Amino acid sequence: MKVIRSVSGEEESEEPMVRPYGVYSDGKSLYVADPGLSLVHCFDFREKKYIQIKDAKDQHLEFPVGVAVDKEGRILVTDSGLGRVFTFNNAGKYLGEIGSFDVFEKPTGIAIHNDRIYVVDTHRHSVLVFSHDDGRLLFQFGKNGSKAGDFHYPTHIFASADGHLYITDTLNFRVQIFDRDGNFLSLFGKLGDAMGDFSKPKGIAADSDGNIYVADSQFDNVQIFDHSGRLLLVFGGSGSQKGKMSLPAGVFIDMNDRVYVADSYNRRVQVFQYLGKHSKELD
Repeated sequence: MKVIRSVSGEEESEEPMVRPYGVYSDGKSLYVADPGLSLVHCFDFREKKYIQIKDAKDQHLEFPVGVAVDKEGRILVTDSGLGRVFTFNNAGKYLGEIGSFDVFEKPTGIAIHNDRIYVVDTHRHSVLVFSHDDGRLLFQFGKNGSKAGDFHYPTHIFASADGHLYITDTLNFRVQIFDRDGNFLSLFGKLGDAMGDFSKPKGIAADSDGNIYVADSQFDNVQIFDHSGRLLLVFGGSGSQKGKMSLPAGVFIDMNDRVYVADSYNRRVQVFQYLGKHSKELD
């Protein structure tokens, strides 16, 4: 695992990151939800442009925590404070919204797969699934509990290309895997302080080889597991130097196997390169 970049916002904007949380990249641009500033940072590295998303029509964003981008370039942002998912175009202009406090209690993680939008509701202990076309609620899965398929304050979600959903079941101290229809497939993890255990799992993503990355904000690291939950590697550790972390939150892996980690208390996003059998190092 190789560190290839650190983004703090200071070089690209007049307003540095305060509390980067949710992170997404399409390989060309980087989107960072920053609840500390109540906005979303949008970095276009190829065009060397930077914009901020602060307003959704006639209201300011309050507590944006999740961000995803669809194939049309529309930016979707979960706002836990306002209880909605807001949609913007690639210039940051408000397009619409999904949900309300009648639908959500605390929307957090978000992922898109084909025609569906998946939103984790931490306080409802469930995942709500919406139509990408019209924002209609299709179904939801999960309930409060500790059995397989149950959740206890889930936070983050990642959808792989094959439609598998990886979810951090944070206060059950585990990872659960579902198919795109919300059918339970497997789980792994437990509370503990040994390598491979969890204390406060947050961001989650999977690379092109199916390895699963989980950020733990208590351990200040990212642990990598195979699909059966066997620990493969740990990187990070407490600190502010390159490659070190302080309360990491969101994780995202793009199509080029670049691993983006929201290094929250260091006020930056760190970018790592996975050099696996299906990936190659990029400039």
